[in-house]
Amino acid sequence: MKTSLQEIVNYSNEGVIKRYQNVYNVSEMEARLVFSDLMRFFWASEKHEFDKQSMINEEHDFVFIMDEVMRPIDEIWHIFLLYTKDYMDFCELYFGQYIHHLPDIVPNMEQTSKDFERNLRRFLNYNYELLGHQTIERWFGEKVS
Repeated sequence: MKTSLQEIVNYSNEGVIKRYQNVYNVSEMEARLVFSDLMRFFWASEKHEFDKQSMINEEHDFVFIMDEVMRPIDEIWHIFLLYTKDYMDFCELYFGQYIHHLPDIVPNMEQTSKDFERNLRRFLNYNYELLGHQTIERWFGEKVS
């Protein structure tokens, strides 16, 4: 990985945060937290890609998705994409590549409910280990056990 979690969480974009705050009528503190969670999502997604390629263990064999309940993170990502130069510079600086937004990945995945459950369990376990229970609780809106 090119960057640490702490480095990426320290990144801020005032234009994106302010616009999210205004569009979704949330406090500055909430907008900053959602932006920070987007940074966590980016970092964990890129780390997962690295870990999956190394295939340290089969638990890394899952698709890193943004679940519907994570909508605030997706919404602030959409706003960040509007700031094209900032977004491209951010991606290059922290990841060395452009991070594409792939909104149709989940509907196009062919999987049974058992496959979906396994993917979600691995996603949750992976991110719980990397980011902690507070992040997972924010992302999913309730206690996850």
